[in-house]
Amino acid sequence: MDIEEIATRQGIFETLARYCRSLDRMDEKLFDGLWHVAATVDYEGIYQGDAAGLRKYLWATHASMAMHSHQIAGIQIECDGDHVVSEAYVTVHLWTRPDAHGQQTEVLSRGRYLDHWECRGGACRIRHRVHVADMQSFRTLESGRTDASVTRDPTDRSYEFLA
Repeated sequence: MDIEEIATRQGIFETLARYCRSLDRMDEKLFDGLWHVAATVDYEGIYQGDAAGLRKYLWATHASMAMHSHQIAGIQIECDGDHVVSEAYVTVHLWTRPDAHGQQTEVLSRGRYLDHWECRGGACRIRHRVHVADMQSFRTLESGRTDASVTRDPTDRSYEFLA
């Protein structure tokens, strides 16, 4: 593995981590910077189109939730010159807002991102994504809490910490 491939692989890891952060903090600027200008997206049965349309869809969906958290794991990357693809496992926890009876539902989704990448000098952007939803479950949330300082925007204390 040469230094360019190592930089590409690291760029992909960082982009996937920023993707999760962009959703959980609902940071549109961060989200928009992760995608190639001509990116296409296929969230099987949910959304097909460009990255800007995906952002609009995800922001509306996530804004209707009380909380959400995205994690990436098990990343497999294949590099063959300019042809760079990856598979990353994703786990998403979403809490609905309390209903009229105070009940909340936790949605747990597990799937995979199949990404084609455009990488130059370690800067990697998603050119095409297919999201595969492997499994999803719903359960009544018996109890739940978050730290009072958690926000879904750039006022979250992590922005100051990482600045």
